[in-house]
Amino acid sequence: MPGVSKVQIEMAKQIDLLAYLKTYRPAELVQINRDTYSIKAHDSLKISNGKWHWFSHNLGGTTALNYLIHVEGYSFVEAVKILNNGKTSIPKKVKATKDPLAFELPKAFTDNERVTQYLYSRGISNGVLRYCLQIRLIYESKDYHNAVFVGYDAKTEARYAALRGTWTRTRKPFKGEVKGSDKRYSFSITPKERSEMLFVTESAIDSLSIATLRKERWGNAHYLSIGGAYSPKRKDTKAKLPAAMLQYLEDHYEIKKVILCLDNDEPGRGASQFIEQGLTKDGYMVWDRPPKREKDYNDLLVMSKRVNK
Repeated sequence: MPGVSKVQIEMAKQIDLLAYLKTYRPAELVQINRDTYSIKAHDSLKISNGKWHWFSHNLGGTTALNYLIHVEGYSFVEAVKILNNGKTSIPKKVKATKDPLAFELPKAFTDNERVTQYLYSRGISNGVLRYCLQIRLIYESKDYHNAVFVGYDAKTEARYAALRGTWTRTRKPFKGEVKGSDKRYSFSITPKERSEMLFVTESAIDSLSIATLRKERWGNAHYLSIGGAYSPKRKDTKAKLPAAMLQYLEDHYEIKKVILCLDNDEPGRGASQFIEQGLTKDGYMVWDRPPKREKDYNDLLVMSKRVNK
């Protein structure tokens, strides 16, 4: 079946609902007695003796797969991916680091004028920029007037922030990340409506550039910055796909098509090849689309603006 393998389907079918909820969503369980449980969102749904039954809808089953499909409304492929995490084995719970660095967004300036002018100078369209400012994906910091590109988790909590200097008189503007940023939640733009398409870039400004280049179609796709490119050595069997991309695909099971728009240089080309191989194995449709002629998509956008003047 497109998007999932036979092995993934068989793995998903083996997981009963109670085991799934106890492992990954324990806060949603309500224990009624020693052998019977309910769910906070559906008090008429009871789980007992390895089976579940939703009495108000006269639905029942044994597996978590059936529950995700018939109760929570996921498609078959989406439910299988949830239960497998896009892989061929059940994901282990990730242990939190003992002493994580405290993450705190920089204080915002009273307006976003410098950031707005800087991003306009880099060719970003008014529609794309205004939308990102409105929902606080981008803002201007109070201290150094940097552009702050914010990354959020599935609960819309800020977990990451990339910084870019707005001082245009330097050849290389300041670039960095806020201390304690969680790289799994890099800068991204989600569409207003459901979309199967994801554009992957190295930087936030490249994501904004691709959205701008797509003109009126920009709102019908996802955009994700993975925060740079890493090209693993051929014999590196422990190399992993970018954490930000894995997390984003886990949070957005509807995505089936991935367009890689990494830089047109050696690290970008190597990373694209590695990512394409990994995603293809997991059933995604993948296209490698580096910028033509220029190093990255923002350079391509700026050059196209100059040519069209």
